[in-house]
Amino acid sequence: MADTEKGMVHIYTGCGKGKSTAAFGLAMRCAGNGGRVFVIQFRKARPCGEHKSAAKLGIEVIRCEAGRGSAPCAHPCPLLSAVTGVFEKNDPDLVILDEVMAALKHGCVDISEVRELLAARPEETELVMTGRDAPDELIGRADLVTEMKKIKHYYDKGRAAKQGIEF
Repeated sequence: MADTEKGMVHIYTGCGKGKSTAAFGLAMRCAGNGGRVFVIQFRKARPCGEHKSAAKLGIEVIRCEAGRGSAPCAHPCPLLSAVTGVFEKNDPDLVILDEVMAALKHGCVDISEVRELLAARPEETELVMTGRDAPDELIGRADLVTEMKKIKHYYDKGRAAKQGIEF
């Protein structure tokens, strides 16, 4: 995209639906404008619809091999080196750390490792972090924080996740 303006740090958090969806929407917008976009998904191993769309747009998605319900990886989490590699080699316009807050909560990564990623981020790179329960320290370091709040959800009535809508 060739924009030399300083990139911002975004956090999409909260217990409502839409954090990853918002991040992927931003990825589509950036890629549609010629940006180099990389998505690193923590605690998500299952292929889903956004991966198919991302591939069509040239967006690389790197997923956790173990996924939800797994024990934390051995430290350091292999995805951390993937993020560092993207920062060092690929001159990204946008990097999304999807469900990094879940990775923090479940002990896959620790806050000091996320601090290191923030410090390693190229100045022009926009960085998005998603997941519930964003720590106050990361909220304080972010330039934009959006909290998704559930008012009502059909899951509460027993509806299962639907392909094409939730995954």
